Amino acid sequence: MKCYPVNLNIYDKKVLVVGGGVIAARKTERLLERGADVTLVAPEITEKISGFIKKSRIKWVQRDYKAGDESGAFAVFCAVSSEEKNLKMEESLSKRCVKKNILINIADKPELCTFTLPALVSRGEFDIAIFTGGLSPRFSRKIREDLEKIYGEEYTTYVKILGLMRREIKMKKYPQSRNQKLFDELVNSDLFELVKDKKFSDISIFISNFLKRS
Repeated sequence: MKCYPVNLNIYDKKVLVVGGGVIAARKTERLLERGADVTLVAPEITEKISGFIKKSRIKWVQRDYKAGDESGAFAVFCAVSSEEKNLKMEESLSKRCVKKNILINIADKPELCTFTLPALVSRGEFDIAIFTGGLSPRFSRKIREDLEKIYGEEYTTYVKILGLMRREIKMKKYPQSRNQKLFDELVNSDLFELVKDKKFSDISIFISNFLKRS
């Protein structure tokens, strides 16, 4: 089954994470980066998760998951060890979430999920998502690693500048056709090279000149 890719807004949404290991920590960190209101249920946790708790970034319920913990959640992320008892828990959790119209993701079990997660290259507001439909997570990881070498941290700054300039141009209330021409000119300009080379004074001059003549 081929899924429909989406970019989900989880800002200030209640999200439940079941599990306290390395995978749960990674998922929790990404959720916090996107502004989710996270509650984590697990009897034991990693040092990284402990750091989130000490900074009051998440709520921790120190026990195993119990039926009903998912109530009121917008989405649930489950990442627990592959023991037989956990498999039964995962299956029942999936059924309850589907019945309650709660989004559910269970690590390494796409058949129990209503959504799956991509391998992600993240540079600030600029994200590249790689899906293989659960057929080969390792291949997704390889592509992600390859893309991370191509799209470095300079893209965080570059995309942020593009966004600021786009906003300034749109405030001028030009016709859409002119806006499109300006945006095309901007992304095909030397701006990226200036950002990559950290020529900050030249970047300021470029932005000022571009906006003046636009």
